[in-house]
Amino acid sequence: MEPIRTCVGCRQRDSMKHLLKIVSEDQSFVLDQRRKLAGRGAWVHEKCLRLALDRKGLVRALGDSNSESLETWLRNQAQNMADTQ
Repeated sequence: MEPIRTCVGCRQRDSMKHLLKIVSEDQSFVLDQRRKLAGRGAWVHEKCLRLALDRKGLVRALGDSNSESLETWLRNQAQNMADTQ
């Protein structure tokens, strides 16, 4: 049975394979594509990223008080994903 996690945006429970894992590591953020990194992490659907930022779910889950740095990092990640597709 596949492990279930809760999206910090929509608060719906879903399989890990349908969620992105973002980890706070050494005062920076990492998109954990293998879903194996240790450290403080947050699970979110790709479509719920904006909702997770607006509700401050990512900020709470990652324990980072600087939501602007998180938002900037997410924008860069989204741009990188768009460039590779």
